[in-house]
Amino acid sequence: MKRALPYLGAALLALFTSSCLEHTSTIKLNKDGSGTITEETLFSAEASAKMAEMPAGGENPAGKFSDEKKAAETAAKMGEGVTVEKTENVKKDGRIGGRVVYKFKDINKVKFNFGDAMSDAGKDMGPPGDAPDAGEADKPKSKPITFTYKDGVLTLVNPEAKADAKKADGEKGAAPDKETDPQAMAMMQQMFKDMRMSLHLEIVDGIAETNASHVEGNVVTLIDLPFGKLIADPENMKKLEAMKDASPADAAAAFKDIPGLKIETKEEITVKVK
Repeated sequence: MKRALPYLGAALLALFTSSCLEHTSTIKLNKDGSGTITEETLFSAEASAKMAEMPAGGENPAGKFSDEKKAAETAAKMGEGVTVEKTENVKKDGRIGGRVVYKFKDINKVKFNFGDAMSDAGKDMGPPGDAPDAGEADKPKSKPITFTYKDGVLTLVNPEAKADAKKADGEKGAAPDKETDPQAMAMMQQMFKDMRMSLHLEIVDGIAETNASHVEGNVVTLIDLPFGKLIADPENMKKLEAMKDASPADAAAAFKDIPGLKIETKEEITVKVK
């Protein structure tokens, strides 16, 4: 599977694996450097209704997103001092899913891969024996977002942005000449109409100053991808195919007219805490 928007890293794999989901990650930072990371994943109302009709005793896919064992494994990968505060099933606006809250003592020790939890759960929900794309299993996961917090200033670094931007300079291609099959396009639009992924950074004590592109109150949005709106126009699918290994800035420019879509284009974000 080709990575169309490198900033999303593992998140894009999740998009194509679990199309009826909405996933939100929120990193919450306290002034002393401690905080939480909340990952909430919800199935669409349509999918939730179908799961409600499943026979009693059957495995509910929504449970994949609040699995205690998997959450503990994820916490261990996030860094020293990261633990699972709680896991819980979620019911919201006719949708069901799961929520995991991780707790950290020092954000300097945290390494965060956006979309990994969703991607892993999506693989688990695939058909028995279903294999990843050729060569996909051997590829390393995206480099994690890292944090440096000192003297009330947080610096967030996303190494994927810079690395892929360099690659993209020599690898951008033209959009494919072949026309998209209308029937296949209609199916994709139906599949992905409820898909959304977002990553937010919340500063509990407020933001005094930041170079982030998308800020509202004490919340910085690093990515907000309403995938249903993205593929509502077939021309956007052609853009995605043409943007193999494109930089975040290129992606943000190409899809700037899509309502609600936000992509942080900077490799390094700084936030001064009030």
